[in-house]
Amino acid sequence: MSETLTREIHTVLISIGGARLLLPNAIVAEIAPLAGLEKVDGAPSWLLGRMPWRERFIPLVSFPMMTGTAMQEEMRQPRVAVLKTLDGKENLPYIGLLAQGLPRLTSITPDLLVRTDGGEQQSPGTSAHVLVRSDHAIIPDLHWIEAKVAQTLAA
Repeated sequence: MSETLTREIHTVLISIGGARLLLPNAIVAEIAPLAGLEKVDGAPSWLLGRMPWRERFIPLVSFPMMTGTAMQEEMRQPRVAVLKTLDGKENLPYIGLLAQGLPRLTSITPDLLVRTDGGEQQSPGTSAHVLVRSDHAIIPDLHWIEAKVAQTLAA
């Protein structure tokens, strides 16, 4: 007997700059308070600085500024979504994304995720625009974000 199993993915909806990012729960290490931010000399405006987190300093990024959807970051209820990087670079194991408020955990299945961008080419840093139940969200291009941060920090 063949039975199709519906795969459920545990995700997090995080408010960032007036939008919501949809991320797999497995890459979110922690939602931390914003504290001790140190500026990075000569960095672009989207790299807000480095912040202490668990005995290391991690780069803090503004997703809206990095992707060109905002000129400045919204600092209402600032939190940091600490993300595990996907590329496995020892010098960049985590990246922080500035977020607002607390995230919302949700589980999704393929039938609950509806693409709203028509499959068209997305702007840099964005993989897709989707509808999850009644929430509009952005699936970020994490590889692009990590590469841009790594390139900036290496310069």
